[in-house]
Amino acid sequence: MRSFIPSIVISLLLMASLLSCDAESITQPPERPTEPESEFTYGGTNDDLGKTIIRTQDGGFLIVGTTTSVDGIFSGQARGNRDVFALKLTANGTQQWVNTYGGSNSDWAMDVIQDAGGDFIITGYNRSDDDQFPNMNRGENDIFLIKISPSNGELIWNRTYGGADEDYGYALTQGTNGGYLIAGSTRSVNGNFSDRSTFSKDAFVMLTDNSGQIEWLETFGGAENDEALDLTIGPNGQIAVVGSYSSSDSEFSGRQPGESGAFLLKLEPNGIFNSLYTYSGTGAEIANSIVTTSDNGFAIAGRFSSDNGIFQNLNSGENDAFVLKTSDFGTIQWLNTYGGTNTEELTGIAETENGNIAAVGHTTSDDGDFEEVNLGNTDIFMVNLSLSGSLNYLKTYGGELDETAESVIGLPNGNIAFTGWTLSNDGDFSGPQKSGRDIFNLTTSPEGDID
Repeated sequence: MRSFIPSIVISLLLMASLLSCDAESITQPPERPTEPESEFTYGGTNDDLGKTIIRTQDGGFLIVGTTTSVDGIFSGQARGNRDVFALKLTANGTQQWVNTYGGSNSDWAMDVIQDAGGDFIITGYNRSDDDQFPNMNRGENDIFLIKISPSNGELIWNRTYGGADEDYGYALTQGTNGGYLIAGSTRSVNGNFSDRSTFSKDAFVMLTDNSGQIEWLETFGGAENDEALDLTIGPNGQIAVVGSYSSSDSEFSGRQPGESGAFLLKLEPNGIFNSLYTYSGTGAEIANSIVTTSDNGFAIAGRFSSDNGIFQNLNSGENDAFVLKTSDFGTIQWLNTYGGTNTEELTGIAETENGNIAAVGHTTSDDGDFEEVNLGNTDIFMVNLSLSGSLNYLKTYGGELDETAESVIGLPNGNIAFTGWTLSNDGDFSGPQKSGRDIFNLTTSPEGDID
């Protein structure tokens, strides 16, 4: 027998039930379930981008980058639109801790080191003016420097630099004074860059002491856009900086860049200009990464689109990748290029423990140097070379969707580790389907095989 309850009674019961509920449970959507990770990957359901990996003094790894996730490994750690993250891993890739840094706006990590005292130092750029950057924003993007504890990632101190316009910190290394060298670009004409008068981008190099206070700051560039993207300490403590330039005046006077050119700039330890080398044709060239090699030279990785100048008859498609080896004076010893009919770029370079050069980036070609090795849309690729420039191997990594590598390091016994991001859930990243880009950490043998 069915019971009958008048509709007015049902309505009253529903109203009482709703009034007894916690307001937050009504207005807040349920938290999304944690997304299981694929092998070698870390993150949440939104975009998580690995930018730089280093080997830590305890034999593990630290990866820094940017996250927009509020769940997964970042559950309870979201601060704003985009957050800086630091992810500490053991030698076998097990997570030890993860922390985020920033405020309610967008903050990006670009580079990290472990200093002589064992602390981690991160640089990048921030728009936030609250939370961990309270009243610290000077306008648009600012350069930041963050020091964190190696034991748990706790913030020790942070600094910002810049002016009212756009300022970017891209690269970091420890200076010979025990402080920190930062390279990047600026559009500001006030604040820390009050000596400038043009709103185009200039490259800069800054040295701080070990508390982040500026000791010297030098800018380089002309009427067009010029950016410093990476730096290293070379022989005799000289500072070697690479990037891209579009100017043909000031420091780049007479250096016709085409659309843009790649450069190697050398400074004395006190920031005084030493020498400048440019590598360009009529297209667009960019030097993304540099490493000092064991023969006291430099190896540089990047991309090019020219088919003249030093790249005469070397271009295969839209953009090709290059590795350039120079002496300590900056003169070219050899140049290797890699490409197909689509786009290739190398973004990270390192010398391995067995004296080879490893460079990583991405490819979208399925012909030329990448015939029969294309795995999907955009693949990770790595080239491994001897110091004399001979190719040991070229290998691709990934799955059916997109991935790219941003940073590479050498490990003991010649092994290699690199990081970046992936969308794939097959191939080298088997696992559940991803809803956003995930951080990855891949480790290979000296022969390039994934461990």
